[in-house]
Amino acid sequence: MAQDESKIQPLTISPPQSVLEVDEHATSSNDSILLGSASITSSVTQWEWENGRRYHGYKAGSYPIPNDEKELERIDLKHHVMMLLCGAQLHLAPLKNPRRVLDIGTGTGIWAIQMADDYPDCTIIGTDLSPVQPSWVPDNVRFEIDDVEAKEWAWPDNSFDYIHSRFMTASIGSWQRLVRKAFQHCKPGGYFEMQELDPRFRSDDGTIEEDSHLAQWNKYICEAAVEYNRPLPNYDDFYAWFEKAGFVDIQQVHLKSPSNPWPKDKLLKEVGKFQLCAHLEGLEGVSMGLLCRGLHWKADEVQVFMAKIRPEVRNRAIHSYQTTTIIVGRKPETFQPRRMSGDAPSSYGQAPLTPSSSSTGPSETLVPSAEEAARVDNQQNLSYNSNDEYSQDVNDLTPVVAVQEQPKIPELDDPSHA
Repeated sequence: MAQDESKIQPLTISPPQSVLEVDEHATSSNDSILLGSASITSSVTQWEWENGRRYHGYKAGSYPIPNDEKELERIDLKHHVMMLLCGAQLHLAPLKNPRRVLDIGTGTGIWAIQMADDYPDCTIIGTDLSPVQPSWVPDNVRFEIDDVEAKEWAWPDNSFDYIHSRFMTASIGSWQRLVRKAFQHCKPGGYFEMQELDPRFRSDDGTIEEDSHLAQWNKYICEAAVEYNRPLPNYDDFYAWFEKAGFVDIQQVHLKSPSNPWPKDKLLKEVGKFQLCAHLEGLEGVSMGLLCRGLHWKADEVQVFMAKIRPEVRNRAIHSYQTTTIIVGRKPETFQPRRMSGDAPSSYGQAPLTPSSSSTGPSETLVPSAEEAARVDNQQNLSYNSNDEYSQDVNDLTPVVAVQEQPKIPELDDPSHA
């Protein structure tokens, strides 16, 4: 679907060069990078423990990544990496005085808190399966326990000026349905922005050999995600999903995050330092749940495999990176509400790793809404048509658990003009 270029406001981010330049003066694999490190129902706060890691208790088993302190530190590291890659911008959507924002899968809440500081007149709602967010936050932030995979969201249609989703890989069963629900709940003229990491390690120069442990990890993690009913999305399909849902002025960019400081570019070298910390501290947590639950590995097998991967992650002679796709779409101003098939209506500089807050008291955090409580009570009887290749009951999606210098600002790729 061709779009009128004059109406599209370019996103303020620059894609990297197609092939990253290697820093030939830094090939040692022995470098060491150190980094300092209200009322809720019992079902929400009662954690699940497995293989020495802590997982969410609400909708237990639906998300294979831990929620313990080690994982929360990794999430904040990844936030810092995104701030570096995006020129210290929290969003790429061209927002103008948003009044109501939804942050899906808010994690530690660091993005929502910083967004609240930047937009003090806007209400930021962060949702997650785990109540791991801080209680002392800006007054315009509210955290809620919610499941984005539920048939009905807790808010009326056309509720948000902007919906933000980041790093939801391994938590979504139907990505097309997520995009449609975001469209349903955006106000006319509102934006939906997804920032999604492809966890697979890649290299442009063949330095990831086919028999390497990194290549094996790519294979195993994809297989495990499929078995866990949370398949890794095909990022080339995102644009088509946005377009099919009804979004216009769609733009996207692919950003490369090097696994260690191997690039010559100063900015990407800095990104690589933090990525290496995130991998060394967090790759085991990302792998443990998926490999044990999806492929039925034993915990000690995962730990042995991680011990083999870490030297390859550190090795600057292996020019590996992961890719993050950022895609933004706008809901048309003239949109006329309609029922979607199967969807029920609903009533680059450094940023601080720890956000500051000027709040003088606790906010109303982590209290499931009445709508959410009612939905939980009735969810067992709900079904939907996902409009994907098959239709299934919503509960079938629950996995079976075995127990560059500072970037310039050109226009981004618009695949419709390809």
